[in-house]
Amino acid sequence: MKSLAAISGLMLLASAVFADPPAQTRVNVTSQPSGATVIIDGCDRGTTPITLFDLAPGRHHLKCRLAGYVESDRFFKTGESPSVECNETLAEEKGLFLLRTEPEGCSILIDGVSAGQTPRLITHLAAKDTYSVRLRKAGCQDQVISVKFDGRKPLVRTETMVLASGVISIASEPSGADVTVNGIERGKTPVEVSGVPRGRATVKFHLDGFEDETRELAVNAGDRQTLQIVLKGLPGTLHLTSVPDGARFYVNEESRGKGPVTMTGLKPGDYTVRAELDGYGTQTKTVTIENGASLTEEFRLSNVMGRLEVRTSPVGAHLTFDGRPMGVTKASDPNAELSDVFAIENVSEGEHTLVVRKDGYSESVRHPKVLSEKTAQATVRLKRIFRPDTKIVTAHGDYVGVLVSLNSDYVVLEVKMGITRSFPRSEIRRMESIAAEK
Repeated sequence: MKSLAAISGLMLLASAVFADPPAQTRVNVTSQPSGATVIIDGCDRGTTPITLFDLAPGRHHLKCRLAGYVESDRFFKTGESPSVECNETLAEEKGLFLLRTEPEGCSILIDGVSAGQTPRLITHLAAKDTYSVRLRKAGCQDQVISVKFDGRKPLVRTETMVLASGVISIASEPSGADVTVNGIERGKTPVEVSGVPRGRATVKFHLDGFEDETRELAVNAGDRQTLQIVLKGLPGTLHLTSVPDGARFYVNEESRGKGPVTMTGLKPGDYTVRAELDGYGTQTKTVTIENGASLTEEFRLSNVMGRLEVRTSPVGAHLTFDGRPMGVTKASDPNAELSDVFAIENVSEGEHTLVVRKDGYSESVRHPKVLSEKTAQATVRLKRIFRPDTKIVTAHGDYVGVLVSLNSDYVVLEVKMGITRSFPRSEIRRMESIAAEK
């Protein structure tokens, strides 16, 4: 019995030693796309597609790794079936792209396809590819950038757009001028004009009282230029008048003749004007000519000369003043012994010579003193002298005297100072004039 048991044990041992080894599992690993690195249980086993026969029965860890794709990660078992199929579909790895622009609101075109406006977080682009991104905004030049990802590492880009037009900062001295650029009104100086198309730009300035100015500029896309000019004032006109008329005018000490005077083409600024007229006080003013303005300046002159009022007895005396004949005194009342006032105007201050004459009277010479802006008075009573001027011949004799009056019946003759005699016409043989003795 003991040997029989031994023999049975030996047979079992031999059976175990010489039995067929267990069947190996065939493992097929594929991927979409192919070419992925296969890592099983942490060991690199090649690239897809690949068939493996050496995996021990049991649970295994599989990773498929391909640049630009999300790594696959799963477990599988061997030993339960002759083969195992591991078919991995790899998802494209997407980049994280934050795109900003200055200014904002730019349209985004990725490989010609619209992707919204900046700022924008873009998450649909495959990380493995390189993209051409076009940025577009009205008033700016299109800008093209190339985008390439570094796996899932976020990519942040801020792009500054370049204006498709230029900017001109415009100023003038003085300010406030109307500005047009290429015929379009753009406000008053100082002003910043944006959106000026590239090329030649025509800038015009207008300000009342100043000459219009035009400037030409070459504008490039993205340019920022400064234009500042000094405006030239338009010439002005000055009209000069005086009350009374006829004043002599001097402008900045230069004689301009008698008023009224008109001066044109004057540069803007201050001018010293002097008005002079005999018998009147000199008046000086500073006048300001504005740009392009027409100014009228009236000079009201004050009479600073004196005045002499003369009355004579008898009426009809001839007056000579400082050697100049002035006229004859008169009276509104024909029976008046004293004349009306004879006024001599514009008499300079000082002593003067007044001569009063009338036939049959002694000449009177006076030296009145006249003060500026004052009136002096002189009453001159002439002394009568006996100067025969008529001869009458009668039967009784010859008579010489001053003819007083005559009519159809009588002739009255002053034969001596204050003594008159009437001669009937019937007695007069002859009457003749004689030269009066001086």
